[in-house]
Amino acid sequence: MTGAYDGLIFRYDGTSWTVALFLAGESGARLTAIDFQGEKNGWAIGNREGGSELGAAVFHYDGEVWGEVSAEGLNGGILTLLAVTGDNDVWASDGINAFHFDGGWWAQYSLSTGGPVDTWVFPNAEAGWAVSYDSGYCYAWVPAAGVWILEPYPLYDVTAFYFKPDGSGFYADYENIPPVTERTNIYRRIPGERPTYEKIHATNQRRLLTACDFLAPDYFFFAGPNAAFEIVGDDVNVLGYLPAGELGTVRAISIAAEGDVWGIMGKDLESGPSFIVHKEG
Repeated sequence: MTGAYDGLIFRYDGTSWTVALFLAGESGARLTAIDFQGEKNGWAIGNREGGSELGAAVFHYDGEVWGEVSAEGLNGGILTLLAVTGDNDVWASDGINAFHFDGGWWAQYSLSTGGPVDTWVFPNAEAGWAVSYDSGYCYAWVPAAGVWILEPYPLYDVTAFYFKPDGSGFYADYENIPPVTERTNIYRRIPGERPTYEKIHATNQRRLLTACDFLAPDYFFFAGPNAAFEIVGDDVNVLGYLPAGELGTVRAISIAAEGDVWGIMGKDLESGPSFIVHKEG
């Protein structure tokens, strides 16, 4: 993905991210989201220079190389959300509209949440959750009815989350406590008719977490502009610092397989390059 905005693969060795290789192509796209279903079915989306006016960009990874695929039908705003739920079963969104790819082209649908959403997760085709940062509203997907329903409790200040099909999982938030304290918290979600949340980790260091993914049966990976965490069972482990500064924040991550984590780094959606990052081992 070279051109006006280079796409790079980085490798994470448990301590730091390093450049692994360049991705070929001349897409000129700023990448915003990435998702894998297995080691040979990875997708990434982005927007070309100028945002939605110059169109969306979609890429697929087959286990060996990344290649650009059709973006026909992606006529919404700036795409920021992506979910891969099967072979040729891919969803993307600009936070207001949803688009589904079935192997041919992208069909447009309404999100039906009653307001914009900023992040979502689909652990499979039958379960999904979405969160609006401004309102804190959390929505659960009901596939039989094809609608989102509002969860009982809002999730304020969420920066990253992942819930499994049974509703269990974790989310991170970020507190700015005057005059000088900044704190990242991680909460466990306990499913039920009225889900509850238990704080399991807190740090007063500046370790904003902006992306999360899950690998069955019990492995969660959080990442941000200057830190990565893993949760295995009840253990929360700090994996090390990520590159900040020129690379910007971590926009999205996805676990393809055990020890195989991909992600996208970049600055804001209107300026600066974006990077694909890769952790092996």
